[in-house]
Amino acid sequence: MSELLTESARPATAAELADLYAALGGRGLVPDTVVPSVVVVETPGSDSLVPRLTDRLGPFGVRVVALEAAATAGPSRAARVTFFLGGELHGWCLESPDAPDSTDEAEPIASAVIAARLRSWAAATRPVPTVTRFHRPGSDSIGVVQFADAGTELVAKIGEAGMIRSETGFTSRTNDSLTGIGRDPLFPRLHGVHIEGHQGVSLMEAAEAADLEQRLFADEARTELAPDAADVLAPYLDQLAGWYRLTAGDQRPTSADYLYRERFHALREQPALRSTFRLCFGDRDLDEHLAAELTLPGGSRIPGYTAATAWLDEHAPDLLPRGGSQVHGDIYPTNMLRRSGGGPVFIDPRTVWEQRQRPDIGYGDPVFDLATLLHGLLPMPAILHAARQGKAEALFGDAFDPARPHDVSALRLPLRFSDRLRAMEDRLIRTAPGSEPAHIVRCRLYIGAACSLAGWLKYENTLRTPHTWTATYAYTAWYLWQARAVHEQHTAKELT
Repeated sequence: MSELLTESARPATAAELADLYAALGGRGLVPDTVVPSVVVVETPGSDSLVPRLTDRLGPFGVRVVALEAAATAGPSRAARVTFFLGGELHGWCLESPDAPDSTDEAEPIASAVIAARLRSWAAATRPVPTVTRFHRPGSDSIGVVQFADAGTELVAKIGEAGMIRSETGFTSRTNDSLTGIGRDPLFPRLHGVHIEGHQGVSLMEAAEAADLEQRLFADEARTELAPDAADVLAPYLDQLAGWYRLTAGDQRPTSADYLYRERFHALREQPALRSTFRLCFGDRDLDEHLAAELTLPGGSRIPGYTAATAWLDEHAPDLLPRGGSQVHGDIYPTNMLRRSGGGPVFIDPRTVWEQRQRPDIGYGDPVFDLATLLHGLLPMPAILHAARQGKAEALFGDAFDPARPHDVSALRLPLRFSDRLRAMEDRLIRTAPGSEPAHIVRCRLYIGAACSLAGWLKYENTLRTPHTWTATYAYTAWYLWQARAVHEQHTAKELT
């Protein structure tokens, strides 16, 4: 409920609440823990807030109590602290310096408490919402619950409070800018945000499943695109293309170097990636594995992760985008749904990676955006489908040896671009705005797909077997090799 308070509000610590209850108990003022109360810990000589708050909150059944700072056992304070006990705001506190006019400080406190009271009363007039389904949470969420509230289907996404604030702020701004010029919103309409300390909940309209993973592929294993895959994706790509062009800018995104180069180095040092590797391969040395060349089906060999990222260090600076636009950040097929009227809608945008904050949240390279879709066509749906079906071993033939995970010659997934996938790749390149040379865009498309794949290597709840981890790693190295091949072919042409 802290969204009703100012940004300086925070959850009180357990020690602060213990000191507060002890001080109240010593004066015979312990309040009912259900009925809302406001406790103001005053600083000596300050203008008391209590009369003003009592006048405003008394009619709403809220008790206001004053304590002097010396009455609490905690450290001395140079600022007034207001604690909220009982009711919807229980456990929150607001620390603020003394204001020249207590009315100025009392009003936002009173308004927040009144809003919380009215909201709780209004909720009591409606039927209790009912859960209608559970959705699989993504990597950034704890749970995703759909429920019916007075005939309206809503979805609650629960996650870290900072992420929820960042995501809902971005989606709301994007939707407002699009609807303001008569376009359809890109994301589900936001109905509210509920902050619970370090945890937050976004409440949004429910969208319908588009079943893209089933519709995009011709086979159950998700290895070959369906003949009409381009038509299935066309409404989504058309909407993205319009959005990219509408928001295009000539500044390089601050995330560009991280996503096309630095992240590959950062990921290999992530404790989560190293623990996932240990889960799959025991005591095998990760750095030794990443340094080894990979043996592909047919016997050809390509550089391993270490050599591939060294190549990026040398060449990525010349491949970075000159400009950018607003981007989604994770255009995976399961993040592409449809509205009740049938139009496309996107969920779960990604605005930061590895908690790295940046000044241009939501602004990025559209090519990287589309690269996240490319890896969602080849190979992640096939790998995840095999894992969900308990058939991870089927990703390889019997010759797979977990003791030699750099040998992927038994891989049964296609390490190639089919004609349909090549045509889809060309469609993705046309979706990106700008006039950069095609070979540079294609290089970034492959590097971005590899970056997206590398991110999966740290998810032990998803890649729990040597087979799924190795398949994902093999495609990471393979996409980086494709980028290098395109770059070297273009360089060779320029020299002839």
